[in-house]
Amino acid sequence: MSEPTRHIVGLGNYSMGDDGVGLRVIEWIEERGLARGFDALEAGNDGMRVLTLFREDVEKIVLVDCALMGRKPGEWAAFGPEDVETRKETGRISTHEGDMVRLIRWAVESGLHVPPVRFLAVEPETVSEGMSLSRTLSDRVPEYAAAAIREALS
Repeated sequence: MSEPTRHIVGLGNYSMGDDGVGLRVIEWIEERGLARGFDALEAGNDGMRVLTLFREDVEKIVLVDCALMGRKPGEWAAFGPEDVETRKETGRISTHEGDMVRLIRWAVESGLHVPPVRFLAVEPETVSEGMSLSRTLSDRVPEYAAAAIREALS
């Protein structure tokens, strides 16, 4: 059996402004060679990619994404899926809708092994068509990366 692994997973969409913050955090970590003691992965909006990490040998998963939390743009929070309720309208589960809280709950209810999961959520300034993060978020990517790494290694 292999050593337990830890993962930081960037979620989001590059073409929707601040929704790409999780992906930009992964890029920042990879460009600087900071992935030591964990893997840095991009999942985009692909819930199936995250589900492949729900294995016995996975010690921890940190999901980095933007989230509307009612905070000031650029502020972030770290929490577990048990600490929040989803506000998505749909009542069904989809591996492509980007509702990771609902997907994690479905996995638990289905009897899958779900390793400890933490979210690092960043309040967006804008989620609209465009390939760039807002200045508010782009200036803070190193801070988000450092927080994600602390979460992964703690």
